[in-house]
Amino acid sequence: MKPIHRLRERLALAATMLLLLAVSCKKETARPDENMLPPGQKEALATEPVTPLDKPIPLPAGSQGKAARNAGGEPIPIIMVHGMGGLGPGEMLGLYHYWGGVDNIPQYLGNSGYPAYEAKVGPVSSNWDRAVELYYYIKGGYVDYGKLHSSRYGHAQKRTRYYPGIYPQWDAEHPVHLLGHSMGGLTVRKLVTLLEQGDAAERQDPGHASLFNGGRTGWVKSVTTISTPHNGATLSYILLNGYIPFVRQLVTSVAALAGVVPGIEKIYDFSLDQWGLVQQPGESWQSYASRVENSVVWQTEDYCGHDVTPEALMDPARPDPDSKQVYYFSFSTKASLRGLITGWEYPRPDVFPLLIPVAYPTPVLMGIGNYRRNEPGRIVIDAKWWPNDGAANTYGMSGPAGSSIKAYDPAVPLQKGVWNHVGVYNGYDHFDIIGIGYFHSVRPFYQHIAELLSAVQ
Repeated sequence: MKPIHRLRERLALAATMLLLLAVSCKKETARPDENMLPPGQKEALATEPVTPLDKPIPLPAGSQGKAARNAGGEPIPIIMVHGMGGLGPGEMLGLYHYWGGVDNIPQYLGNSGYPAYEAKVGPVSSNWDRAVELYYYIKGGYVDYGKLHSSRYGHAQKRTRYYPGIYPQWDAEHPVHLLGHSMGGLTVRKLVTLLEQGDAAERQDPGHASLFNGGRTGWVKSVTTISTPHNGATLSYILLNGYIPFVRQLVTSVAALAGVVPGIEKIYDFSLDQWGLVQQPGESWQSYASRVENSVVWQTEDYCGHDVTPEALMDPARPDPDSKQVYYFSFSTKASLRGLITGWEYPRPDVFPLLIPVAYPTPVLMGIGNYRRNEPGRIVIDAKWWPNDGAANTYGMSGPAGSSIKAYDPAVPLQKGVWNHVGVYNGYDHFDIIGIGYFHSVRPFYQHIAELLSAVQ
């Protein structure tokens, strides 16, 4: 086997470890359930056909197959935003990608006539920090998280890292399509809120960044979310004490990867500069990762795990309302099969093995497929949350609770501010859909999405 092939295999393993969830964390014990099976009895499962990834997406009425263009006559670009734990451009030596795995989907789309840019935001940062970073990553400049937000959580207000901007001409005359997978969908929604409304609290600072002024209506043509838990993920309850052990295990796993590629240490960027967590010249990866693992960030609510809980995402005091100036599309994924007796959702046989422990329902330990909870002051979790893609609940992927959500109908003209649910892609786990751990090409899926977005006028 050629050395480059060995390196790709090692990087594939490393990236998969990064993106998969911590499966060794303890899970909560199930409450008694009248539908529990006797010990040792196996349950018959419903059968559901797999949705073809090359399934065409009909173009919307009125598009006439014409690609929308900006004021300069150029196609409107797609900005692709990774989820929690995601890789950025150039990481893993550029040999393994968040979007496509061994393939490079943004590059493929660009070569196919659909300009696409891969964004990089903090893989374990809060949704606020990620959205602010995304703005500067696209537009360019030094990141400013806002004086109030930064002082509240105790990290630096500004970064010394400068972003040249992947699309510096970005404005209302040169809009973009924002596409996010998993938490990336939450991040792009937050960015739309900041662009249009800014933040009143941050505006109290006389020297506030212009981002917090709002008024940037028309900068985003559409928002597309894939496998995004808009109403939160019950996985945050299943992992012991929320996400803190998961994030710390992620850090530890990444540290161990320094030996996966001999002589290469900087294969992954935690992007936590605001917390003073920058790998110093001459500092070993293990030392840097240890500082990340023991950081005070995990003692705050300003990190990814808190922001994907149902309580955080369904809190009426923290809304990211749908914009009346933006078109919305959503894609759901499902990799579970319903038990015909209990109604529990079991992982499909082809779900990535490391996802099974957190998804699998049993009478003793609750997985995503049978987690339930009804406690005062907390979101009620019942059977509608059980269908899942191995990591996130299918419920909520169609759009946020309280939004206007409808099944996408190409015969009906698109409406701004309304979520068009293109459908549930059955048979794909949380990482299959981005090409991680999936042994077939996801190119057709993303080309169809690009074709759909190019038709949005």
